[in-house]
Amino acid sequence: MAQTSESESKGAETGKKSSRIQEKVGKLGNEIDTLAKKTGDEASKLAKNINSEIKSLSGEIKSIDVKDEVKSITARVEKLVDATGDSAKKLASEIKTDVKKLVDKIESPISKKK
Repeated sequence: MAQTSESESKGAETGKKSSRIQEKVGKLGNEIDTLAKKTGDEASKLAKNINSEIKSLSGEIKSIDVKDEVKSITARVEKLVDATGDSAKKLASEIKTDVKKLVDKIESPISKKK
């Protein structure tokens, strides 16, 4: 009987972590769209915040090696700081897709723990 409670507890914890990650991804998507419209110092500050959030996402699960994905995404966020117009919109869309793929990779092992 104790195993059932422990299993349910782990499942609830996993569900909370998954929803927290989804919340962060939604916020990141909005920030990336905003970054595509910003320039100068404001864009630089926003990019730093976005990159910090992306790195914290990868830190949620330490058992997965996502360093290359994080490095690629953060480098593209830095490029987005200097992009404008349609190229900025396109790059923002690509970054959001990459973030979603990263989250899927992170969440996959979380789901298996349930």
